[in-house]
Amino acid sequence: MHRISLIIHRRLFIAALAFAGASMFISCSKNDISVVNNLTRTDSLPTQIVNNLTTIYTDSSVVQVIVHAPLVKHFSENEEPLMEFPEGIEVEFFNRLGKVESTLQANYAIYFEKKDLWEARDSVVAMNIQKERLDAELLYWDINTERIYSDKSVKITSQDEIIYGVGFESDQAFNNWQINHVKGTVYISTEKAKDESAQRKKE
Repeated sequence: MHRISLIIHRRLFIAALAFAGASMFISCSKNDISVVNNLTRTDSLPTQIVNNLTTIYTDSSVVQVIVHAPLVKHFSENEEPLMEFPEGIEVEFFNRLGKVESTLQANYAIYFEKKDLWEARDSVVAMNIQKERLDAELLYWDINTERIYSDKSVKITSQDEIIYGVGFESDQAFNNWQINHVKGTVYISTEKAKDESAQRKKE
């Protein structure tokens, strides 16, 4: 995502803080996961708190991503400034025609400002336009490379199969994805056929 989107993001966040104060107020192309895990966490009091924040990322005035969050805590005095989303996030990814091509939601998230990196965890779910569903323990979204990735257990469910594995990476639209270590596959069509056959025998 180009720099213009990041500038708009920060301006929107600052504007939201001002309004809240008035009312009371994934390799070389991605960040190394071990480094991310060692970053400073929210071990201090937040410098700002924002309710019901909507953040928009754009590229050449075209909306690419919209992030919704019911609660944001901003820790600007940490060694690694970050925003914490203790009540989760909902993300919509748009194509060039302005149509939603994938979504992502999680019960908890952190945004690392210097790295332009999101960390989502606790019941992370992503869906793409093909109705494929990703379930993950932990997922990273790198804004600069427009990639999402994980080194934890994942499950991808499609119309025909369920794939279990460890490690995952994809474009942020969740269209071109791969599981690094596949642990097993369940073919849904086969299971459905067995169930229907068993049901007919009972009848």
